[in-house]
Amino acid sequence: DPVEDRLRAVAEYFPCNFDFVLASNEELGGGGVGETKPAVLYVGSWDTCGITERILRSSTRQSCSGDDQTIISLSDFLNYWIYLYEAIHFHLYKLSIELGEMAYLDEVCDLTNLTLRQFSPNFVRNVMKPWLRITQSFYPETTRRIYVLNPPAIVSVAWNLVTPLLSKGTLEKVRFVRDFERSADDFCARGKCV
Repeated sequence: DPVEDRLRAVAEYFPCNFDFVLASNEELGGGGVGETKPAVLYVGSWDTCGITERILRSSTRQSCSGDDQTIISLSDFLNYWIYLYEAIHFHLYKLSIELGEMAYLDEVCDLTNLTLRQFSPNFVRNVMKPWLRITQSFYPETTRRIYVLNPPAIVSVAWNLVTPLLSKGTLEKVRFVRDFERSADDFCARGKCV
């Protein structure tokens, strides 16, 4: 299916772990009432330059000779995240009904290997801005907290690029964790999301 191929291609550029969304409440374990295990976004490993190049190439309908890559449009990129958020919402809705109270998602953003190159003007303007607009407009209350792990020294510059695009509500959810030098998976396994 060409649509599924394009969505899979987007996922290759943005390593994340949302596997728990598909797990049943019994499989979640370790979460308290109204909680799920956190989603892990390996932000430092995101290939924002690669996805931006593919999106811009598709918008101008340019292709390199011998290029056998699947075309990815901005709509494909946004649809990938919409499908993901809708699956999360469905899971949280079912869990909320089962528990009798609202269930929320915590996100852990691992910034290991993050570089300023990942925040190119083309990515911020053409991809990140519409992506954050959709996320904050239609899914503002999905996430309870956002933990930012392993922030490198350049994070203050990247943070200054991103904060004007974020709502006050989103900014209030962000927690920088500077004293945890292991992986995001270790952070979640140790139950540090409190």
